[in-house]
Amino acid sequence: MTTTTITTTEPGTLAADDPALRAVMRLRERLGTVAPRDPRTRRLGPRVHRLDLLHGLCEAQTFEHVVGWLSSERFTSDGTRREYADDVRHWARAGRELVGTEPWYLGAITSDVIPAWRAWTEDIGLGARRVNRLASSLTSLIEYTRFRTRLNIINPITKHDRPVIDQNDETAMTPVLEVPEFQAVVAQATTARQALVPVLIYTLAGRVSECCAAGMHDLKEAGGKCRLDLTRKGGKGRVFTLPPLLCELGARCWDGRESGPLLLDDDGRPMDRHAVDRLLNRLGRSAGVLPGRDLTPHVLRASKLTHMYDEGVDPDDIRRFADHSHLSTTMRYIRRRDDEALKRTHAAAAVKVYEGLVDRFL
Repeated sequence: MTTTTITTTEPGTLAADDPALRAVMRLRERLGTVAPRDPRTRRLGPRVHRLDLLHGLCEAQTFEHVVGWLSSERFTSDGTRREYADDVRHWARAGRELVGTEPWYLGAITSDVIPAWRAWTEDIGLGARRVNRLASSLTSLIEYTRFRTRLNIINPITKHDRPVIDQNDETAMTPVLEVPEFQAVVAQATTARQALVPVLIYTLAGRVSECCAAGMHDLKEAGGKCRLDLTRKGGKGRVFTLPPLLCELGARCWDGRESGPLLLDDDGRPMDRHAVDRLLNRLGRSAGVLPGRDLTPHVLRASKLTHMYDEGVDPDDIRRFADHSHLSTTMRYIRRRDDEALKRTHAAAAVKVYEGLVDRFL
């Protein structure tokens, strides 16, 4: 395997003094920045590029493997790349906390360490789905490295180390807003720009990364209709004809702009996923929906797809609108809705067995 030398000009920065590093720098931009949280104080630090963090956390050759893995076509979106980059950060922390290995290298986590890692993930409060994801990411990185280098790196994780996931566990599912709840959220917006965020995401059943990446150049006027070219997950281009009411709301927000992003905050700054999260959480708290849980963009996406099913839309049409590759993904929303109705019906039917017997206590 060709060795690429990474030079550091300042702490936390990478310097591309060789043309071979251009791809690395492109990946750096695609992975974006993150504010790392101190594991002990839980305070967020200043935002830095994810790739810079990985460069400081990983041994040089391991860093090369990580860069190649994150650059591969296996990942269909930059959002997925960012999630897997954060998984590598977790494994680097695990190596430091459990083995005392710093910087982290592939092979630092052995099968003997995995039981301690499982206990550690419980101590820091990671759920079963997150643990499974972390196991999958390490397995994927090791498989990629073995294929590219023919190195005999042993995967320390077996199926016996993974927690069993209850696919019907509703507490781990994305919550859904009923129509009146969504309306209450929109009613809490005090400006057109605030209202545009939940309305646009809900209307398109969009992912937050897609909506934040959309710009004014993606809006087209044709035949008196407003169309939006949206790049969906996996780079799939989709054209949506926006409803007139949404176009009117957007026009109020865009105020004649012809460039820049669709979504700006009230101070005119471009909104990223973190800004959208903050706004939706504030609107959700004000509306009194999902007490104790965050109102995320994915809640709006799940709500729209569920409301389509409630309206009798064919499941395959829902799948196509959501751009799910497989109907089984769409069926998670539908099956959950059917399960709720089933439980409600049978619980109500139980009342006739004991009605009249408990009235004296009421």
